[in-house]
Formats: sequence, C-alpha cells, structure tokens
Amino acid sequence: MAARSPAPVGAESSSGQDAALLLVSPSVAVALKHAPMGIAIFDRQMRYLAASHQFLTDQDLPADMPLIGRAHYEVFPEIPQKWRDLHARVLNEGVELREDEGDRYVDRNGKVHWIRWSMAPWRTDDGAVGGLVLYTEVVTSTVEARMKLEAAEARYRAVFDQAAMGVARVMADGAFLEMNDRFCAIVQRDRQTLLAGRFRDLAPEKDRSAAVDQARALLAGEIDSFVAERQIVSGADGNLIWIHLTVSRVQRGDEPPYLVVIISDISARKRVEAEQHSHQDKLRLLINELNHRVKNTLATVQSMAAQTLRNEPDPLVAFEKFESRLLGLSQAHDVLTRESWNGADLREVAERALAPFEAAARTMIAGPPVWLAPGGALTMALIFHELATNALKYGALSTPAGRVALAWAYDAETRGLSLTWTESGGPPVVAPTRRGFGSRLIERSLRGELKGEARMEFQPGGLVCAMQARLSEPVEPLAPGQTAAGSPALASRRQDPS
Repeated sequence: MAARSPAPVGAESSSGQDAALLLVSPSVAVALKHAPMGIAIFDRQMRYLAASHQFLTDQDLPADMPLIGRAHYEVFPEIPQKWRDLHARVLNEGVELREDEGDRYVDRNGKVHWIRWSMAPWRTDDGAVGGLVLYTEVVTSTVEARMKLEAAEARYRAVFDQAAMGVARVMADGAFLEMNDRFCAIVQRDRQTLLAGRFRDLAPEKDRSAAVDQARALLAGEIDSFVAERQIVSGADGNLIWIHLTVSRVQRGDEPPYLVVIISDISARKRVEAEQHSHQDKLRLLINELNHRVKNTLATVQSMAAQTLRNEPDPLVAFEKFESRLLGLSQAHDVLTRESWNGADLREVAERALAPFEAAARTMIAGPPVWLAPGGALTMALIFHELATNALKYGALSTPAGRVALAWAYDAETRGLSLTWTESGGPPVVAPTRRGFGSRLIERSLRGELKGEARMEFQPGGLVCAMQARLSEPVEPLAPGQTAAGSPALASRRQDPS
C-alpha cells in the first residue's frame, strides 16, 4: 500500500544509503518477496529497500516490477498528503502508527481500495531512525461488506423506527428485544415497561392460552406466521383495544429463533363495523315493526269500514262516519310518526284526537304522564275519537253548556291504567236500546291491544265511560338523539314480529 509522504528530510550520503541497503540481506529479500501480505521497507528518503510481491499485486502492479532504489512517491504519485504526513511523522518522531479498520485509497486508475496498514521505524546500530517498515492488507471486500451491512441496518432502523405500524421483536420466552415508538403508542405503555414484561401480558386473561399455543407452534416451525384480529390490554387502566396482528418467525443460522410482531390499531374500524351491524339489526327491526303496524292498521280500517257500512244504511252518512274515524286514526299516526313510532304520550294522543271537535275549551284533561306503545296509542286515539263523536252528536258536546272530563291514573308497578270519560251539562241521557258500533269498537279495542275492558254508564247527568287497561312492557320516551330502533317498544317486537 502507499504510505504517506514524510515532510522533507535531510539527504543522506551515498555511503549511508549503501549501509541501509546492506541491512536487507538476500535471504531476507527473498522471504519478503514471497510473504503472504504487503510489506515494504524504506530508507529515510522513502526509497525502496525491499518489498513483497503481494505489496505490488495488491496495487494491481506486476509482481516483478523493479522497486529497489526508487522513491515511493515516484512509483505512487497519487498517494494523498495525509499519508505522506504520516510517513514523515514515523521517520521524524520514531513512532509506530496503524489503521485497523481500513483507509480509503484511490489508485492511479480511479479504483477505490480499502487498506488496513501499520508502519514502524527501523533503526541503525546507533539507534537512529534509518527508515520505516510498512505493512499493508487490502480489505476492500471486507469493508464494502461491512458498509453494505451498516447501510442495510440503517435502512432497517429507519423502517423499524418510522413505520406507521407497531413493530417489535420478541424472544422465545416472550421477552421483548426491541419495539418502535408506534408499538408503544398503540399499546399505551412506555418502552421500559414493555422491556420489563412479556408479550403475553398484552393479551386478555381469557386469550392468553391460545396466544401462547400459537407462539409455540411458530417457534417449533409448525407454521411460519399467522395473522389475526384480536383485543389486547392497552395502558395501565386495562382498556381493551382491537388490533390487526401479524407474527412471523425469524431464525438466522444456529441462533435461537425470535418473533417479529407487527400490529395496527383497528379499534375505529371495529367500532364502525359494530355500528353497521347494529344499524342493520335496527333496520330489520324497523321493517318488522312496519309490517306489524301496517297489518294492524289495515285490519283496523277494514273493521271500521265493515262495521260502519253494516250499521248505517245511508251511504252518504256511512261515508261521513267512516271518514271521521279515519281522521281520528290519522291524528294518532301523526303523533307516532313524529316520535319515530316509538310510542306517544297519552295526553297528546287525547288532545290530538279531540282537536277536530273544537272542544278544547269544554274539555278538562287530567292525569300523570303515561307513555303508550304504538299499538296502545292507536287504540286510545280511536277510543277518544268515538267518545268525542258520540258526545258531539248526542251528549255533552252537543250543547254549549256541556262539559267533558277525561282523567286517568297509572300504577307503574302493575302497569295498570284506569281512565274515566265523564260528560255533564248535556241533554238528558237515555240508555240506548242496542249497542252501537262505537261501543263495540271501544270494548273490542281495549280487550285486544290493551288487555282491558270498558263499562258504559248512562247516568241522567251524562255518560260515564270507565276503562281499565294493562300497558305492555314499560316504555319510556326517546332520549335526545336516540333512534326509534333502539327503543324498548321496538325491542319488544324482536320476539313477536307479527
């Protein structure tokens, strides 16, 4: 290898040069020529006294190229100044120098070499520095391999540290070797805590046995990798989050295998999927409820039409009665539609049913808040409409002085509802000779939807209708932002979508 040029040194006499040349005996010269490494011996003017063939061939020069007596910097004029300075230091200070990792050297052809070298002074009999001995070894392949490895490690480290997913290496016993920042962020634990624990600590207690079994199968070589979506314990508070998990086995030569774990947080996707499933369930429930309500409504309309036409021979009068009853039904539907068919408040049902009769000023309504399921709301709307129609034609609402009092009481424990419709101030009441459609509608409706009964008392001062009903499962009004599909009323239809 080329060594650095010394700073200018004083010229020696020709007799001194001859003495230096005599230091290299023929046998030493022969040994040097065939040495399996680059060796060169120089005098104080950096002229060659001896050199090995390897020294020349390492520089892509002929092994038999004459060197003795030639100046080192004449043979290698491209030697950089830094090496020349090192040569001068050895010659002037008598120190030994070396470079074990390898120095970069560009030869006369522009080719890059990496040279490991050492140099030491040789001394004359009187102890003076007579020159230096240079040892060189071309380590280009080794250095380039090391540089490639370092570059690969740097790329790996950049990918490992900056990956958008959490990445960790885990030993066979479950201990963490390393993990990137994203891994720590996903599991919400700091690096020291993770390194002090085990990977299985992240799994919920119920899932740990299965996780350990899969890890053992990986380490045994039964499978190369596995992918799963799992819940893990996140943070010190023990919250569960969903992750997408990929685990692969890595083994280099005879080294023990380890696992590469890659995770990504899929909690948001899981929430969306859960919401989609819930929405689909609610949609199916709404469709079932709609089918149920349409059937009931059509049956109610059919019954009203049949009874009206059967009991009223005059087609025009029958039409007016039927239209009026449909209007009462539609009023109840308006309330239910506004409430997304979750139900309706009893007071509002009564007010809506009585509104077409313009009797608000002559009607007193009293009772606690009671929330009716959709079927109960429709039933009570029809009942109120029938009672108001009868009062307008024959009872209290047919005279200016007439009054109607509607009152109810509700027992939450038994879900029993008691209602009383009391008329006063109207014309004298006479009990009918036969029961009309309105009376039958009230009694039949209470028996069917509300599991109740009605009792009509035709007192002289006015009609009194006492009604008893039993509401379905307790139903509460919708909270702000709640959908009808999440209501208890609709939930009760899950078992009976008819």
